Amino acid sequence: MNEELILIFGALASFVQGEIGIDISGLVIGFLFSPYGLPMIGATAIAFIELKNEKIKAI
Repeated sequence: MNEELILIFGALASFVQGEIGIDISGLVIGFLFSPYGLPMIGATAIAFIELKNEKIKAI
């Protein structure tokens, strides 16, 4: 949990200094390492694959 907070604070600090590219990448990386980032992407991908599998079985 501390890693994503460090990335988010670093991104906010770079935003204050006017480095927008580093800011956006820091916020995205901080989100991906948070509990809502990669696990949620994985759950969405699994749900999508299961939906496609059910549609293929229905044919």
